[in-house]
Amino acid sequence: MTHETSLIIAKKASQAQLLFPKSQYPTHRAYIELFTMMLSKQDICVIESDIEILSIALGNSSHQLFKTVSSKASLTEKLDSLIFDGLKLKIDARKRLAADQSELSKDSNSAVIDLIFEKYKVERAFIEAFNQQTINEQKIERIEEEKAKTKASPKRLLEKITNKNSYDNCLDATALIKKQTIKAKSLFPENLYPHYRRFIDFLIQQATNDSLRLSGAEMERLSSAFGSEELAAFVNLRSHNTIEDKLKHITFSGLQLKISAKKRLKDTGSELSTIANISVIREITKQYQGKLNAIEAKKNQEREAQRQAAQAKRLRDIKDAEIERLKKFSDFPQFDIKNIPKGSRGETILKKLLTKPISQDEKNWLDNEGISSERLESKYYLQLAHQHYQNWKQKKLPWELVNASAAYRKARELKKIKKALDETYPFKDAKKDKKLRSALLTTYGGVCRDLQEYGQGIKFGSEAHNVTPLNFRPCTLLGAIYLSTGEFTLGHEWYDKAKERGFSQAAYDNDIKSVYFRASDNIKSRLKQNLIATGHKYDWLSKP
Repeated sequence: MTHETSLIIAKKASQAQLLFPKSQYPTHRAYIELFTMMLSKQDICVIESDIEILSIALGNSSHQLFKTVSSKASLTEKLDSLIFDGLKLKIDARKRLAADQSELSKDSNSAVIDLIFEKYKVERAFIEAFNQQTINEQKIERIEEEKAKTKASPKRLLEKITNKNSYDNCLDATALIKKQTIKAKSLFPENLYPHYRRFIDFLIQQATNDSLRLSGAEMERLSSAFGSEELAAFVNLRSHNTIEDKLKHITFSGLQLKISAKKRLKDTGSELSTIANISVIREITKQYQGKLNAIEAKKNQEREAQRQAAQAKRLRDIKDAEIERLKKFSDFPQFDIKNIPKGSRGETILKKLLTKPISQDEKNWLDNEGISSERLESKYYLQLAHQHYQNWKQKKLPWELVNASAAYRKARELKKIKKALDETYPFKDAKKDKKLRSALLTTYGGVCRDLQEYGQGIKFGSEAHNVTPLNFRPCTLLGAIYLSTGEFTLGHEWYDKAKERGFSQAAYDNDIKSVYFRASDNIKSRLKQNLIATGHKYDWLSKP
């Protein structure tokens, strides 16, 4: 071939490739590049049968282009045909790109396309590596020439370059093996080709020397059960030395098997040929699955044993840690409080509270230290209530009954104080002391309110108001009861009277909040609307 002819061929090949810009038609551009390489016989030897398979995989238009180009006699005629008939292919691809945002037709086979591209991508990589090796050799020659001018040893420099390249090549090989494995398996979706998918898996295990692979004899027997093509695929696997070559062999052999299996599936509804020995296939597969199940069962036993051992160790560690913790800290489950330092003031006060009342100063200290809980609060007021009650009972101190009632209410222990109030009503001993009598009637009404005995609460609140008409406390009791029972107008009227008698705005706001959150769901919903309608603006009204 003359130099002039080579230039013409190169120009036509370039024109054919320019039909498909890489940015818009990457798949068709790669196809045309391989096509021109096959025609012009460049460094990479592209096999004509591969281009035919690739053309079929791309769809009818590409297959027709291949047949048209192949029918031409000379190389220039073939390239001219590739250019002009390639325009039809581009028109079809452009329409698909506009309509479906894809250059490929619906009948294209992406798996086959990727396989062919991958094959020649690897071969191109080998050529580029060879060219790079030549460049490296030239660099080494230059290094040798400059040896006298530099202190660095060219040999050591070359070793560094070589070691790095070896490491990079190792990483590339691992990635290539993984990619080839995925491609081989993707040929046979398990839901369509369960038998062939398992066969490919077995071949991959042979190629990668998997510890769970079938023996050579079992694999040969299984391959024979599938058919002659499958047996040839297994036997020829031995002729390849590296894992990469073996996986490539499996992939391309699998491609041929896929064509046959796909045709059988379409024609007969079965992936296997009529001469396949299904009983042998099932027998070996079942035996292998049994082996896997036994291995998995053993692994599960080992995992369970490890889990139990780890759990036992965790429990021991927790127990040991708890023993160490209790050497330094005390717990008070009666109050839902833990980790109080031993010997501390907090421990002393809490121990005291278990059996007797603590002072207000001691309670304030606990609060300031953040040592608190609902059960501690309840216990504090209960101990205080018992103390007041005993003072009233034993020392005949009438105001201690009022104090005991207030403390019992805060502790939410009402049975004992209700009985005492029932028995002492109508408080004859307090007839001469209006303030005491009013206080007893008011706290009695409060206990009834807490027990939801609202009628009795209103009765005692009204009596208390009659005894001390200028005291705001009976008014707040009646206001709270009426709001709690849905009689909002009366409730607000009694709270207004309480304000007129010295009840502060802050105390009023706290009272309204307490009534609201203690109310039933029905009353709470209505009270919320009423409060908003009457101009009450509280942030907590937005809370459930």
